[in-house]
Amino acid sequence: MLSLAAKLVAFFWRTADTAREEAGRPELELAEGDTKLKTVRGVVTRYCSDYGMIDDLIYFSSDAVTSKVLLNVGQEVIAVVEENKVSNGLKAIRVEAVSDKWEDDSRNQGSPSDCSPRVLIGCVTSLVEGAGCISQTTYFSLESVCEGFEPCKGDWVEAEYRIRPGTWNSEATSVKPLRYKRVDKVCISSLCGRNGVIEESIFFTLDSLKLPDGYTPRRGDMVNAVVVESSQSCYVWRALCMTLVKRREAAPVHEATQFYGTILLKNKGDIEVTQMTHFGTLKEGRSKTMVIWIENKGDIPQNLVSCKLAGWDQSKQFRFQMLDKDQTCPIVSFVSVSEKENSSDENVNSLNSHTKNSISQMSENGLVNNRGISPGDCTCKGENGEKDNILSRKQMTEPEPGGLVPPGGKTFIVVVCDGKNPGRCKELLLLCFSDFLIGRYLEVNVISGEESLIAVREPFSWKKLKSSQALTSAKTTVVVTTQKRNSRRQLPSFLPQYPIPDRLRKCVEQKIDILTFQPLLAELLNMSNYKEKFSTLLWLEEIYAEMELKEYNMSGIVLRRNGDLLVLEVPGLAEGRPSLYTGDKLILKTQEYNGHAIEYISYVTEIHEEDVTLKINPEFEQAYNFEPMDVEFTYNRTTSRRCHFALEQVIHLGVKVLFPEEIILQSPQVTGNWNHEQDTKSNGRSTSKKTRKTMTDQAEHGTKERRVGDKDLPALAPFTAEMSDWVDEIQTPKARKMEFFNPVLNENQKLAVKRILSGDCRPLPYILFGPPGTGKTVTIIEAVLQVHFALPDSRILVCAPSNSAADLVCLRLHESKVLRPATMVRVNATCRFEEIVIDAVKPYCRDGEDIWKASRFRIIITTCSSSGLFYQIGVRVGHFTHVFVDEAGQASEPECLIPLGLMSDVSGQVTKLVKNYRSHEALLTLPSRLFYHRELEVCADPTVVTSLLGWEKLPKKGFPLLFHGVRGSEAREGKSPSWFNPAEAVQVLRYCCLLAQSISSQVSASDIGVITPYRKQVRPAQARLAL
Repeated sequence: MLSLAAKLVAFFWRTADTAREEAGRPELELAEGDTKLKTVRGVVTRYCSDYGMIDDLIYFSSDAVTSKVLLNVGQEVIAVVEENKVSNGLKAIRVEAVSDKWEDDSRNQGSPSDCSPRVLIGCVTSLVEGAGCISQTTYFSLESVCEGFEPCKGDWVEAEYRIRPGTWNSEATSVKPLRYKRVDKVCISSLCGRNGVIEESIFFTLDSLKLPDGYTPRRGDMVNAVVVESSQSCYVWRALCMTLVKRREAAPVHEATQFYGTILLKNKGDIEVTQMTHFGTLKEGRSKTMVIWIENKGDIPQNLVSCKLAGWDQSKQFRFQMLDKDQTCPIVSFVSVSEKENSSDENVNSLNSHTKNSISQMSENGLVNNRGISPGDCTCKGENGEKDNILSRKQMTEPEPGGLVPPGGKTFIVVVCDGKNPGRCKELLLLCFSDFLIGRYLEVNVISGEESLIAVREPFSWKKLKSSQALTSAKTTVVVTTQKRNSRRQLPSFLPQYPIPDRLRKCVEQKIDILTFQPLLAELLNMSNYKEKFSTLLWLEEIYAEMELKEYNMSGIVLRRNGDLLVLEVPGLAEGRPSLYTGDKLILKTQEYNGHAIEYISYVTEIHEEDVTLKINPEFEQAYNFEPMDVEFTYNRTTSRRCHFALEQVIHLGVKVLFPEEIILQSPQVTGNWNHEQDTKSNGRSTSKKTRKTMTDQAEHGTKERRVGDKDLPALAPFTAEMSDWVDEIQTPKARKMEFFNPVLNENQKLAVKRILSGDCRPLPYILFGPPGTGKTVTIIEAVLQVHFALPDSRILVCAPSNSAADLVCLRLHESKVLRPATMVRVNATCRFEEIVIDAVKPYCRDGEDIWKASRFRIIITTCSSSGLFYQIGVRVGHFTHVFVDEAGQASEPECLIPLGLMSDVSGQVTKLVKNYRSHEALLTLPSRLFYHRELEVCADPTVVTSLLGWEKLPKKGFPLLFHGVRGSEAREGKSPSWFNPAEAVQVLRYCCLLAQSISSQVSASDIGVITPYRKQVRPAQARLAL
């Protein structure tokens, strides 16, 4: 099945080769829209109950088969094939089997052999010893591969293949790379294990890379390489062979440090070393010692040249310790290597020979006294201050001589761990003998005092609904008799259900190939498959959302009373685990009794943190006596249904908007002269306080001027007499000298506003993009205001994926102070609570309660999903003249289509915003290089973005970014599904306190932001900063 699905994907980018068709066969070609029809004759090479392949090129479904003959692999057929110009794919719309007699006669008459070679372009999907497969269906032997090419999984190849008679399996006779090239003087940009990358674009692996003898690639080496086209993660090229041009200059690395993994950890030379080297849990600021035993079980003495640490732990929490001279235990020398000296050959070999007396003392005294201790033992002493800490703590500062371990002898080393940084820590101990190297991992888990305060206090116990209870043999469903889900809005509810197809759900649950349900998913997106493809993807998202929601179902829950209503406590609800809104449906089930259970349909009427107030059947509400109930959460399909509906409505936009291929210039919507004097007032730099005040004053001045003009508009009573004057006056904005409401826009922002207002390329969508901080929302605000005042017949719909983004747009328009009352309205979802709306936006929300009234406002602001409310009151295409979708990159395409289905015309073209007003230059370098062709310009206020460059905790002064790795443990506690990491939370808390209490660059607590997916992770910092 998987091989057929892969073949289905592969054939869409291959066009038909007419040379492959039978010579002399008549061909019928018909033009029909964007498709081309032809009649071909071929052989069924793949077939299952739902679809199949003809000649491994032409796809057909079971619905296209017209003959009563049962199709099998090898069956000869005649097919009417549709060639799509957009996807270049071949699909049979009619397939008719050829009878056996006719087939035999045709073969006897010398028809072209089915074994004739054909050309295949595909990807190497698997490799075994001496052979492989292309696109999971075509076998090839490595003997058929062209000389010098060693294929690898993911390589794109061009192959000639034949179909074996009888078996109808395809086999490649020759294989060569599809594309290849040579690159010279390029640098190895990264190297991890046996894989690496050249110039951040070419992948290579040492498992298949051809290298000159004696050369091992290193990061920074300049090389020449031959590369082939290959799909390797995010890379499209793979290096086939590589030669060194110039070796990167680097300090010599001792070969002992190159040992890795299990080989390093194995005992060698009959030397056995303690295996258990984990210090366990250690409090920050305390220390622990560990004795590591070394025993020689061979017949040859082994010389321990040195022992050192690899330097993995930069905080240097591990160190060696030597014994005092009066100790009777064996003595061994150690070398504690600093980070800079870690890989120096001198440090490894800097041990001087010790006197024979010392060796004699070690062998005669110490080894005899410790024969009873096995090297598998590990003596780990207590923390500082404890009585069992018998070893004196004299830390080694200079290299000391090594020691000889005689046959049957034992010795030991003492390692001390000082708890400095919270979290798990791992270091590598290297024991260097004369002829070999043995390694041991030193591990510890350091916990801080603050961490103990927020550690898990109650074991996690989620009352999850048992799967067996879901299979009740009989049940009775009780619904709410007088449930009013929408108490504030009585809207027509004609939105279709768009139920999830059972076959698709079965494919997901049983892990069946999705292409058996919808083969169109393998096609390139085009106008003909637009609705079907996105509908299937929406259903798949719903299925997985339902599966995730089932994880939060609860069993044996007792409801509590709040007056006449019942309240359900849902742990984790405050952070959206699960996600519930007012109006959502919950199912309450009684405990099963004699194979029967009663389920009550309830609706959420109010949510307060983790308390959910439910509306249930009145009789149940009165009779409920705190019996345990099972709770099932259901997925709210409203947004998904609106997306499905929008997919049906946007068909009128057509190829011109959804798949534009050409630009047709239109006459401009607005004509006029722009005031270029404003350009000299601002050079695009950051807005100072003085500039912001000037902008506010100008906005207020503009408000006064426009309101005076409104009062001077002719009254409608003497309408006939003053009609011409009134028309002239309302047309004045187009003829006036036009000015920007925001005087500090840069040139790219102004250009975007002008193009949106002009609409020369309508109905193409206008795309405004740029990284965070380049002023996209500011530009949208200016464009909305310009359209509103320049086009009196405009009605503008402004949408965003989230409520917070929509509120921000409303707030910015409010702060412009140029809009008259009753011009703008904020439409909220029915489930949104008024108390979470900011005060400045609340007045605009009141008029949004009446959707019919709100639809007549000139500027309407809502979320993409809530814009679907206008479909329910009969608003259709053309009601809105302009649709703005802010933060469109955060929404799915079907979600954006909900508001776009209500528009008439919208401007087109693309404007890139490259001036960034938010970030320091160092933070913009990477995104500028990766995504914006190095065009981003730093325009942020220097006094703000450079204020912390000298902070004492920055590892690199002048670079305002800090990465702090903490190896903590994730945990949950009690009934809450929220995850938290105590070690990470403590480290965040410490940084917040350091910023808030810094003497040189103190930061206000209100200016510190902590972003985390889990609410509990930020509670320690919130509590501490609130003190």
